[in-house]
Amino acid sequence: MNWINFIIFNAAAPLPELHQISDAGVGENLMQLTPTRDAELIACGRANTTLGGQLSASPVVGSQSVTPAILVHGVLRALQAQGCKIRLHCYQLGLEQLPDFSGSVLDEIVCHRCDIGEEASLIHQQLLPELARQAKAGEGHVIAECGVGGTTFATLWLRRWLDQSITLAGSTKDPEKLAIKEKILAQLGQEFAHFPCDVHQFLQNHQASDPVQRALSALLMTPCSDNTTLELKLAGGMMFVAPLLAIGADAIKHRLKISMTRWVLEGNDAQAVLSKLPSAYTVTPSTTDFGRSSYRALHLYEQGYVVEGCGLGGCLVLAEQCGLSQQQIMDSLDAAVKPWLE
Repeated sequence: MNWINFIIFNAAAPLPELHQISDAGVGENLMQLTPTRDAELIACGRANTTLGGQLSASPVVGSQSVTPAILVHGVLRALQAQGCKIRLHCYQLGLEQLPDFSGSVLDEIVCHRCDIGEEASLIHQQLLPELARQAKAGEGHVIAECGVGGTTFATLWLRRWLDQSITLAGSTKDPEKLAIKEKILAQLGQEFAHFPCDVHQFLQNHQASDPVQRALSALLMTPCSDNTTLELKLAGGMMFVAPLLAIGADAIKHRLKISMTRWVLEGNDAQAVLSKLPSAYTVTPSTTDFGRSSYRALHLYEQGYVVEGCGLGGCLVLAEQCGLSQQQIMDSLDAAVKPWLE
């Protein structure tokens, strides 16, 4: 059996009122629990961490859709049915609580945690050696993220490096939340307007970057101890593309393949941003049609209410490349959400 390593960076952006700009979270003062609960959903098909002392195992979110995490669970189950073994690598970046993986159906789980500002050390000590091991063993991998509020910082960086007018599709279409987000972006842009286009300055300031950006940047800019060049398979949407552009091709030490949902590419500014990527980086969108689902909650993805998250695009592309048909994939996604929607 072939091992697939699903690697996820979990974090919350350094914004005090995250619940006001994101539909991805679980409410005021609880946003840091979202990545933890999503990791549980990926492994177990349900969330085990309580919200304010109350158990809410359901993946249904405010837009009446479902979190991408439960769909990642469905794709990984489809891959298991094809004979793959799945190992989850959970990186808790600055999050206080570790996930409760009781009831996991995956084959193996590895969990690491670091404090804010220690992301690079964790990547150097744990992830780089592990990726080198996987490469030597012939194992596959996908590197994903669950960074609540992360599109805000991806937008901040892209506006600084590319164009001040850039707006990225995030987790909400709510006009009020989008207006608050734009106000926050304007404040952040003004605060860091004096910074040069030097990625190191943004990474060193914990209010000018988020933990996912710092972790990915450390991974991309650090060679393996034996100077082996890795082929990294990134599945982080625009949250991963922004650091690529800020770092620049000359400073990246590894080969890259990027996969994402096709809905990311349909965003207003996505094509303009992706056109700035060096030609050596291939971007592969998923093709699976969520209109085939039995559930409106999945149809909402096709309508742009959710565009990416938790490496969903990368998992879909991997399943498609492994030969799973659209119907096989959708059957597994429907099975994953059925207990919560009926």
